[in-house]
Amino acid sequence: MKKNVYKVQLFYGFPVEQDNNGKYFCSNDQVKLSVWRTGKHSTRHFQQIGQLFLTENNFFVVILKVEDINFNKRHAYTPLARFLNKKIDDSELNRLRKLLV
Repeated sequence: MKKNVYKVQLFYGFPVEQDNNGKYFCSNDQVKLSVWRTGKHSTRHFQQIGQLFLTENNFFVVILKVEDINFNKRHAYTPLARFLNKKIDDSELNRLRKLLV
């Protein structure tokens, strides 16, 4: 791998909110996925579907799909700021997956 070249992945998801009990959820019943990518300065690592990340604009986003892309195609996508060690609960993840079908 060339110097300054890193693995780039696309992360499809949408913003979520946190309720009074600290659980993350999507308040919208019509889900349209947006896409972000790993950047040179993105911190932490992707672990699993349902994990949250923080955007550069401080939005919490739940990851529903991941794919690799070529390094030279990365500029078409907005980089994410950092992965979080948090995830949405399984029932909310299943509900969101059903909305995508």
